[in-house]
Amino acid sequence: MVAGLVTVGRKQYVAGLYWENSPGGRISQVAKEAARQPGNQADFYATRIGSKQGRVPQFGLVSAVEGLTAGTPSLAGCLANQQPGSWIGAFRFREGAAVVIVRDDLIVPDGDMFFADETEARDHLYQEMAVGGFQRIYAPEAWGVPGADTMPISLLLNDKTDVRVHGVALSKQAKTALGLSFVVLLAVIGMGWYIQKKQAEEEAMRLEQLATMERMKREAEKLVPGLGGHVEYPEPERKWEKQPNPLQLIEACRKSMNSVMVGVAGWDIRNIYCSRSGLQVSWSRSNKAFSSIPKGAAVADTGQNATSSVPLESLQDRGPETLVDPDVVTQRYLNQNWSGTIRREPDDPPPPPPPGYKGKWDPPPPPWVKRSFTLDVPVLPWTLPDFLSDIPGVVVKSMSLLGSGTSGRSSWKVEGVIYENRR
Repeated sequence: MVAGLVTVGRKQYVAGLYWENSPGGRISQVAKEAARQPGNQADFYATRIGSKQGRVPQFGLVSAVEGLTAGTPSLAGCLANQQPGSWIGAFRFREGAAVVIVRDDLIVPDGDMFFADETEARDHLYQEMAVGGFQRIYAPEAWGVPGADTMPISLLLNDKTDVRVHGVALSKQAKTALGLSFVVLLAVIGMGWYIQKKQAEEEAMRLEQLATMERMKREAEKLVPGLGGHVEYPEPERKWEKQPNPLQLIEACRKSMNSVMVGVAGWDIRNIYCSRSGLQVSWSRSNKAFSSIPKGAAVADTGQNATSSVPLESLQDRGPETLVDPDVVTQRYLNQNWSGTIRREPDDPPPPPPPGYKGKWDPPPPPWVKRSFTLDVPVLPWTLPDFLSDIPGVVVKSMSLLGSGTSGRSSWKVEGVIYENRR
């Protein structure tokens, strides 16, 4: 089986391992014994531990390829740990292409293949798809595979490197390094008594200097606020707790839409935009017949466009809410059915210093990060799946209807941010 290194972002992964199920719990020992069997002669191995759901342990074997070193993550192993179930995926890289096949959370023996030729990878993907039994199919958009998810592999991996390869035997360089380490250790022990004596003499002088400096700092802090060594920074603002629950905002928008007349002779709805500040509706004249102004709308000077605003019912802040880890949010995003985007955003601005503060002001970053998201759905937003229902930290900023609601070419765009625990 051909193996090769591929690059995802700034990390290198190895593709092309041969995978087997481990009969016992000593996975590493079993993998090393299998690597030494005639016909295998593998130089590296990787392991996947079992799971509480009953998945058996696995190990993968691979021979040495140019640039492969111990500690390099396995592409198929990391993907299988991130994406459970039964699926097949083909992924393009600048070094070539890789095809990964997983059934019931297990990488099949020949389900980790590397191709230098993209055409061979695509042919192999179609061949395996013909067998069937996959819950999901991942493929590059340019290939035009029917029913395939074109999610970038960087989102599927989520920077995971939890399955790495290890050397079957110590290399000559490793043995030499161990010998040198032993010599250095002996030298350190021999010099220890001398260093300890010097440190004892210097410690007394250092403590005396620290005591003097501490007294000077306390005096300076009394004279000028903020010049002391200790600064009490305020807690960062938990902005999501001052926003309404996303489903409450969506429900309020739905109720306000009930008061909008959809069918007005001579006028078409071109855009509907809803946020916490209210519901805005944009109209345009169809120029087919005499028309009356939509109720409550303001008409532009040209007479061709009109706008109306509908307030929302009173919305309450959600209050205290504990955030979850990014992995939980990413998995929920991957499981929902609508297209869209999700990406990291800069942190919120730090709290400002108090009035009259003269010292250095450098608050630490908050213990959370945020990502923006968009969802493009062909149905009303209040029929969205569970992506917005029970994930803490989700803030829906706006919903907008794009296109004509009567032409059948309209879609809803939902935009917002998600606050998550910092890694």
